[in-house]
Amino acid sequence: MIPLNYEQARGFLAKNAIDGCSIKQIAGDASFRSYYRIFCQDGNRVLMFAPPEYEDTRSFVKIDEFLVAHGFSAPKIFAADENLGFLLLEDFDDDTYGRVLAKDNSSEFPLYQNACDVLLALHKLPIPAGVANYNNALLFREVMLLVDWYLALEKKSMSLEEKAEFKFLWFQLFDLLDHENQVLVLRDYHADNLMIVKERVGIVAVGLLDFQDAVIGSKAYDLVSLLEDARRDVDKNNREKLLQYYLKNSGCDANSFIQDYEILSLQRNIKILGIFSRLSLRDGKHDYLNMIPRVLGFANSRLESENVIFSDIKKLLKKFL
Repeated sequence: MIPLNYEQARGFLAKNAIDGCSIKQIAGDASFRSYYRIFCQDGNRVLMFAPPEYEDTRSFVKIDEFLVAHGFSAPKIFAADENLGFLLLEDFDDDTYGRVLAKDNSSEFPLYQNACDVLLALHKLPIPAGVANYNNALLFREVMLLVDWYLALEKKSMSLEEKAEFKFLWFQLFDLLDHENQVLVLRDYHADNLMIVKERVGIVAVGLLDFQDAVIGSKAYDLVSLLEDARRDVDKNNREKLLQYYLKNSGCDANSFIQDYEILSLQRNIKILGIFSRLSLRDGKHDYLNMIPRVLGFANSRLESENVIFSDIKKLLKKFL
């Protein structure tokens, strides 16, 4: 993590009529971004620091403004300095889904149902302009993280022939995805990025974070991210009920949607194996390795299914997983 320059931060705050306040770090994440609570007399704010040499705040601002304009609880932006990488944001407090459910799991289903309602509402919106497509090339670049980082972690490697087969089989799967019913995909829609916003009800009670990498893609992707969470176990019965709840209320063709869901489940979990390995090997963030068994479980559950579309890729991946 790049350390915050507190002098620059206080200068940024002073320019926006916030002076003499205290600053306390509250979070960092798998990226180079870090977050700080600004304690103000008229209410707290959150300072996002996204080092400009590694991060671009413009994508966050673009998606944030789109979500707020359409009535979702993304944090309001009070001030921004693109050159320094600062954003001054609305403070949703500390109640992420993950923290709340770690204390008491009894509210898991209604909380996740509300998160599904957010997706149902989001998926009715027109596609925002200027957002990249989650095309086959991008999907494939992500699964290559397994080859480049997870296999390095496991001290394994693929031959040139195996890499060629790996690419061919993934593109076969990606060609099966529904490329017609495209929506805004927030991409990291899971319990650590969803917040319970006090004194709000309905979908606005769900605070949305970490959407700067949003793309245009399948309706199934964010539901996979929500239900197959690398960071916490979602009750198996709840996972199935929530999947059926989304299907019932979305009007999607069930067969097409389930096929997208299963392909993107395998793709996302293979990608995450590579990301978590990279965080350890490159960035020294070794805690993410503790989550790898859960992610492997999701990936293997797809490979061990009876769905014939995974028959060929199963033979290859089972050599390495």
